[in-house]
Amino acid sequence: MSANSPPGLLDALFRTDAMREIFSDRGRLQGMLDFEAALARATARAGITPGPAAMQIESQCRADLFDAGALSRGTAAAGNPAIPMVKALTTLVESRDRDAARFVHWGATSQDAMDTGLVLQLRSALELIEAGLGNLSDALAGLARQHKRTPVAGRTLMQQAVPVTFGLKAAGWLSAIERHRQRLMDLRPRALVLQFGGAAGTLASLGNRGIAVAAALADELKLSLPDIP
Repeated sequence: MSANSPPGLLDALFRTDAMREIFSDRGRLQGMLDFEAALARATARAGITPGPAAMQIESQCRADLFDAGALSRGTAAAGNPAIPMVKALTTLVESRDRDAARFVHWGATSQDAMDTGLVLQLRSALELIEAGLGNLSDALAGLARQHKRTPVAGRTLMQQAVPVTFGLKAAGWLSAIERHRQRLMDLRPRALVLQFGGAAGTLASLGNRGIAVAAALADELKLSLPDIP
């Protein structure tokens, strides 16, 4: 469903507008374009492509410049969205600088753009979730402090038991949320990883500069660099 589609019956219960935008078609496209822009900067840093070319490529890596309908039709013909996206990006850059257009997608393959674009989407989603959990933790901590002496009936096997405090119950919820926040933090270095291997996973088209470009690209995108594509 695109970001402009009407919400589904249960969407308001399980999704926010911000999260829906991250995983919209536009969000998916922008993720791939962010990869392409970073790749252009990385190859320029490694001395493989000209700096001015990287600037021209980056200037066209904006989802609003692309025809979504044409990309959809191109995806059906090509089998993945990266191929028509790279073709359209090349055309956009060529309209401004014919020489710069030669360096679009330099050394990369479709999987690199799609997988790394998805990782960038996931990072944005994690940031939203972490912010929401932070707000929830603050609220629960406030309840625990405010009601540390507020008595309520304790429960055991769904029956009323000895008295406890509402602050204790809120502290229990807070403890669980904090464990989940830590799990998300632990997830980041494993999930937020660059995918960059070129046509066959060897970076062969970059010669002996492949590892340098991969390192520069990971740095540009602030992603972990895996041991091997």
